[in-house]
Amino acid sequence: MFLSKRKNGIWYIIFSNPLGKRNSVSTKTRFKKEAYQFLSHFEDVLKSQKGNKVIPIDLKTFSFNYLKQSESIHRPKTTKQLKTIFKMLEQCLGNVQLSAITIIELKRFLQEKHTVSPHTAQKYLAYLRKAFSEAVSDGYLTSNPFDKIDNFRIPERQPLFFSESEFQHLLTVIDDKDLKDLVLFSAHTGLRQMESLTLKWSQINFKDRYLILDNQSNITKSQKVGTVPLNLTALQLLTERQMNKAGDYVFTYKGNPITQDFISKKFKKYVLKASLNERYNFHTLRHTNASWMVQRGASILNVSKILRHSSVKVSEIYSHVKPDNLLNTIELLNN
Repeated sequence: MFLSKRKNGIWYIIFSNPLGKRNSVSTKTRFKKEAYQFLSHFEDVLKSQKGNKVIPIDLKTFSFNYLKQSESIHRPKTTKQLKTIFKMLEQCLGNVQLSAITIIELKRFLQEKHTVSPHTAQKYLAYLRKAFSEAVSDGYLTSNPFDKIDNFRIPERQPLFFSESEFQHLLTVIDDKDLKDLVLFSAHTGLRQMESLTLKWSQINFKDRYLILDNQSNITKSQKVGTVPLNLTALQLLTERQMNKAGDYVFTYKGNPITQDFISKKFKKYVLKASLNERYNFHTLRHTNASWMVQRGASILNVSKILRHSSVKVSEIYSHVKPDNLLNTIELLNN
């Protein structure tokens, strides 16, 4: 094992993996003293792992296997995000042995993402922590290095939502009846994008005015069965669509199922066509649903139940849209 300086000025550690294959790891520094400090820590990690029996596997092979597994248990969007994360990690570290990856390298990788966005860094940390936990279970690692990395502190962001006038204007620029119905329905039910796109007629209970998310057509975020009440606008929309239904899916485009990429791009075009906030996306409809309910006096508890949040605390981000409640409370001091 030795240090070698590349043409770009960065010092690299050259070593042999458990299979005898030569490998290299970047120290991410141009300073020799820092490179030697990194080398010392790297050697300590390898020594501590040498006595432990782990199955040798490189990062590329592990990520390939994990992504295959992800396709069967995660939503397509999640698998796509995981693929991007692993690709970036491999670009940063190289195709090293999983057991040779150090905490210092992982912290540097995440810190680079944190510089761009703390939300992105925290998401990467959560995804990789779960993936490397699987590596421990499968015998590729003796411990999860991400367990020793603290979560990032994420500043709270107020959710964007359409005002009523903005939403009505948006509907006027949507020139396709199927897509307009999808947008209107999503705003009045608060369904997540995939929940709306994969909704089937068999999930609708017209008599009792609710739909059921049964984890059959689409796995919900919480992976739990849930019911969503239907207001009169949503119920009327479904009744009209049922008269001309063609197939199992409630929402289609020219008779075909609607994909996430298609509706995301279409929705963004409509937002820009309406000269609205370019940050609005399809998920803004869910925020709009919650915000409008709170503005009309709904309790955070009931909003949490309708949106099927994991806890009421998640729903508290919508409490800011009706500050009058707090004003009325503080005014009690004047009495």
